[in-house]
Amino acid sequence: MSLPESQSKPRYVYIDLLRGWAVLVMIETHVVNAFMQSTMRLDPLFKTLNFINGIVAPAFLFVAGYSFAIVGQRKWNDYLSINGVFWKQVGRILQIWAIGYALHLPFFSFNKLAYMIGWEEWRPFWTVDVLHSIAISLFLMLLLVLIARTKRVFFLLISVVGSVAVFATPFIWSLNVDKTVPLPVAGYVNALHGSLFPIFPWMSFVMFGGALGQLFVFFKEKVPDEKFFKNIFMAGIACIAISVIADWMPVKIYPAHNYWLASPGFVFVRLGIVLMLLATLWLWERTAHSGKSLVSLLGSESLVTYTGHLLIIYGLFFNDRSLAIIIGNTRSVPQALGITILLIAAMSATAYVWNSLKKKSMLYARVLQYSILTVVLYVFFTKPY
Repeated sequence: MSLPESQSKPRYVYIDLLRGWAVLVMIETHVVNAFMQSTMRLDPLFKTLNFINGIVAPAFLFVAGYSFAIVGQRKWNDYLSINGVFWKQVGRILQIWAIGYALHLPFFSFNKLAYMIGWEEWRPFWTVDVLHSIAISLFLMLLLVLIARTKRVFFLLISVVGSVAVFATPFIWSLNVDKTVPLPVAGYVNALHGSLFPIFPWMSFVMFGGALGQLFVFFKEKVPDEKFFKNIFMAGIACIAISVIADWMPVKIYPAHNYWLASPGFVFVRLGIVLMLLATLWLWERTAHSGKSLVSLLGSESLVTYTGHLLIIYGLFFNDRSLAIIIGNTRSVPQALGITILLIAAMSATAYVWNSLKKKSMLYARVLQYSILTVVLYVFFTKPY
C-alpha cells in the first residue's frame, strides 16, 4: 500500500523513487529527533542536515497530489458518477486519516482513554501531522473534481486553493482560532496548538502537486517528456530564485512570522527543490532504465513503511512508554546512524514481504491485513489500562 495512492497503470517509477528517497530520509529524521544527543544539534553541520530533512514532508505531500491527478485521469468519469470507484477512493482517504489519528493516541487502551484520562491528555491526539494533511487535502481535491466537472476547471481550482494556502499563511498563523472553532478543528488551521503540519501552508504542496500532475496529463501527447521535465527543473530553480529575491525586498506585507514555518518564500524554496528532485528522478528512471529497486519498493509501500517505523520508535508498547522515551536523546552520531540502518533494513524487509504477498494473492494479503487489524482492535478494547 503506497502513500496515498494504490498501484496505478502504468506505474511511474520516478514517483516511487521520490517517495522512496523521502522514506529513507524520513527514517533518519525521526531517529535523529528521537535518539541523537541534543548537544549534537549545536554542530553547524546539523543545520544542513535539518534543512535536508525539511524536504521530506513537502515531497510526500507533493507526490500525493501529483499521483492523485495522474491516476484520477482514468477515473474521472467514475468520480463524476459517484460510483463504486469514487467510494473506494473515499475509503482510501479515510484509511489514511484513521491511521493518522491512531498514531496520535495518547494511550493504547480504550478503557483508559474512555474513563481514566482528562481533556488535557487528549490534546496530542488532535494535533495535525503529515497523514492528516494529506487526507484532508485529497478529500478536498476529490470534492473539487465534483465541483469542477471538467479537468481544466479542476486545474484552475486546485491552483487557486494552493496559492491561497501559501499566501494566507502568515496572516492565519497570527490567529488564535480556538476561540471560534473547537480544538480538533483549530489544529488544522495553524500551529498554535501543537500541530506540525496544519493545512496552512502544507495543503499547498498537495494542490501544487495535483496541478503539475494535471499539466503532465495535458501535455503528455503534445510535448515530449524530456522537454516537459526540463521545464519542471527550470521552474524549480525559478521558484528558489524568486523566493530568495522576494525575501531581500525591503517592503514587507506580512505581520511578523516564523520564516522557517510560515513564510510563503520558504514554501516556494522547498517546492522548488521538490520540482528539481522530481525532474532528476524522472531522468534517472529514463537513463538508467530503472525498474524495481530497494528505493522504489520503499516508495511503492510508503504507507506501510511510514506507519511501521513510527510504531517502532514511538509506539507505547513498554508500559505505555516508547523507545523514544526509554532511550531518549542519548545516542552518539555513529549510534544514531546504526539505528537508522537497522530501521531501514527492517522497513525494507517489511515492504518486500508485503509487496510480494500482494503480488502472489491479494486475497492472502487482505486476510493478513484484517487479521492483524482484528488482533490490534482486540488488544485495544480489552486492555484494562
